[in-house]
Amino acid sequence: VFVLDVPGSMQGKYSTLIDGVRQGLAKLSPADRFKIILFNNRSEDFSRGFQPVSPQAIAPLLQRLEQYHPNSGTNLYAGLERGLQGLDTDRSTAIILVTDGVANVGVTEKRRFLKLMKEADTRLFTFVMGNSANRPLLEGMAEVSNGFAISISNADDIVGQLMLATSKVTHQALRDVTLTVDG
Repeated sequence: VFVLDVPGSMQGKYSTLIDGVRQGLAKLSPADRFKIILFNNRSEDFSRGFQPVSPQAIAPLLQRLEQYHPNSGTNLYAGLERGLQGLDTDRSTAIILVTDGVANVGVTEKRRFLKLMKEADTRLFTFVMGNSANRPLLEGMAEVSNGFAISISNADDIVGQLMLATSKVTHQALRDVTLTVDG
């Protein structure tokens, strides 16, 4: 699930963001599915649910993304909440969050974000574009979900980190396991 921050401050970075998503989608397996969530003052399920990884599904979405104009503020909570909707429990899923700023609309309390990610059975991989991000919040959410938060500066960085995130979700993993040995 791609959760993309598209406030007005992303105007200068938006083409890099689209290029990174394009290259990232090209690396997915045909058996995979994807969803694109955009958020600024509100969130939008841009892909209208999960889509198959196929040229017929990807091409029109990328064309629509290219025509989109970033605007307004950053309702990060609404974007994450929408991205977490409709996840299948029988499939490994990761949230790829690309953001350039702080949560400044809607829910902004760190504890609410941490609770949201702790209750979700998915990993969060956060890619930070720019220097104004709330790193303690983003790193905290990534940590509670067993993901990571990393700064990126261009489309190549996005693709490289997407591949790293993909390699972490292509196999099953156990979380919060306790092992007791008797004897």
